Amino acid sequence: MSQVALTVEQSQLLKKHAADFLEWLKTPKGQADVKEHRDHEKYVKDKLSPENIDKLDEDEFRQFYKTLWVSNFWGNKDWYIDNKLITRNGLDRIKRELKKLLYGSEDFVLRYDTFHENVKGFGPSAITEILHFIYPEKFCLWNEKPKTVLPYLGLSILPQRFFKYGITNGSEYMQCVGALQVIKDELKDFGIKDSIDLDVFFWYIFSDVIPSKPKDVITKGVAIQKPSKIQIDSHEAAEYYLLELGKTLGYLSYTVDQQKTYQGKRLGEVALVQQIPPFAGERDMSSAREIDVIWFNEDENPECCFEVEHTTDIVHGLDRLIQLQHLYVKFIIVAPEDKRSKFEALLQRVQYRRIRDRFRFISYEELATLYEHALPFHDLKVRLLGE
Repeated sequence: MSQVALTVEQSQLLKKHAADFLEWLKTPKGQADVKEHRDHEKYVKDKLSPENIDKLDEDEFRQFYKTLWVSNFWGNKDWYIDNKLITRNGLDRIKRELKKLLYGSEDFVLRYDTFHENVKGFGPSAITEILHFIYPEKFCLWNEKPKTVLPYLGLSILPQRFFKYGITNGSEYMQCVGALQVIKDELKDFGIKDSIDLDVFFWYIFSDVIPSKPKDVITKGVAIQKPSKIQIDSHEAAEYYLLELGKTLGYLSYTVDQQKTYQGKRLGEVALVQQIPPFAGERDMSSAREIDVIWFNEDENPECCFEVEHTTDIVHGLDRLIQLQHLYVKFIIVAPEDKRSKFEALLQRVQYRRIRDRFRFISYEELATLYEHALPFHDLKVRLLGE
């Protein structure tokens, strides 16, 4: 594995943020985050110590997994643990493979790949969280935080596919470990001694720095331009353009507001589906039916859920969306630009904080611009490639 090296500019930018990070650590928010990380370290090390792994019964394992940060991805944690972990693998296999992964004598890459192959339901975020807290001096956490923070800081020190598609094996994980080790070493004079300190730094960038970036710059460095024609100034208008945009991008679009109209068109007629496809059990179906707009893929599974907040409080939209947090869908609030700061503030609440990377905010102006750009692309695609 080739050695990663930072440029002078990358090093300077890192140290600039690290200096601000030291001031942030003095705040109640910074101190609380450090405590949360170190308490989590103690808990994981205790529960998965060599002598305690074998003692875990189903209830203890269930409680342990619920405490992992990655478990916040799932709304119904008990269902996931019972059906995707214990039933599929058996508790004895999980404990046996965890022990080999953490304390085995074989080459680490082989141990990682063997665990990933033999234990279903543990993705890279779960595996690396455990490794990270058992051995913070050796291993890093690889989840949405570094995947978001590194591109934001211009640290193109890992293959792009790691950010777009994730990592797939132990060798790729060790590339991530090596890259983050370089960053950690660069920041050692700022109190970052292990990967837990580094994760606290990443959380500072993720939660405090990125949300405060200029609003005229959109993620990945693409500037947003004001729309020249479309003006969205109502709840119905936003839903109309979401439905039309979904169709243009090849989704099956649905809206709860079937009878509402925009410019003489009933929204139920603009949508491609009038009823929610049967993608889940009745509990999830009931929650989904109340969401303003949903884009379904060709397999009739939801990919994007939109809540339009024109005059209502954003928190109501977030609470509706979070009902489906155990499904792998994107949650998007669509609202006037002046509601963006309220959206960012709400994501700091406990119930949203650990899955904040799955939420997006799109202003009316951004929605209009996206729609205007999608139309010529669609027309060109049809002309050149056909339907």
